[in-house]
Amino acid sequence: MLLIWIIICSSLGSIGAVITATGFLLIREPIQKFLIPSLIAFASGTLLTAALLGLIPHALEHLNPQKVLSTVLVGIFLFFLLEKTIIWRHCHDMECEAHRTVGPMIIIGDAFHNAVDGLVITASFLISIPVGIAATISVIAHEIPQEIGDFALLLHSGYSKRKALILNLLSSISTIPVAILAFFALNTIQTIIPYIMAISAASFLYIALTDIYPELHSKVSFKEELRESIMMILGSAIIILLLQFNH
Repeated sequence: MLLIWIIICSSLGSIGAVITATGFLLIREPIQKFLIPSLIAFASGTLLTAALLGLIPHALEHLNPQKVLSTVLVGIFLFFLLEKTIIWRHCHDMECEAHRTVGPMIIIGDAFHNAVDGLVITASFLISIPVGIAATISVIAHEIPQEIGDFALLLHSGYSKRKALILNLLSSISTIPVAILAFFALNTIQTIIPYIMAISAASFLYIALTDIYPELHSKVSFKEELRESIMMILGSAIIILLLQFNH
């Protein structure tokens, strides 16, 4: 039963996110400009809350605080280095420096990133179903804006809509086999799950604090800032509500 949960949620976090992102590109541009920043703000709330109230506390149940926080710190350094190699990037528009690289590198980077998402989802479900669902919501929320940026980039680079969609789908599929393999591997080696939790928390914190927050701070309109603040609080509230069902 737990494996079915993992397969469904990893599919939603990968293929589902790509299809939803593609649908966003079919709506009118003014509506896109309204919805996408709100979704990014919502993602920041889910990522921070899942990391700080979900993943790290569960890691602390099995490891002492120094080991957990040291692992989170190492994880943040790791994702910084990966981002420098353009394997790990979370840009939401074509003006991003990382989006100036060629299409194949974007696809490779996306496949790697989605594989990490699969590991995060599985490790979270091995803690409990509510924690797994909370992690899945966080993954989906930050994947949709990223996939929109990737899809737009591929179109801008000369790919047809069909080819761009196929490539995005292929890169996103990596989430599912990694999630399944992680289920059997982590079930066998239970002792590393707290470390996976800490690394997962590091990835969520890194995305929220280095990618999303600077983008949110670039807004100058009070109306935009208020709307995004509400969406951020809403994202956080949903994760907190889910975590209340955790035993």
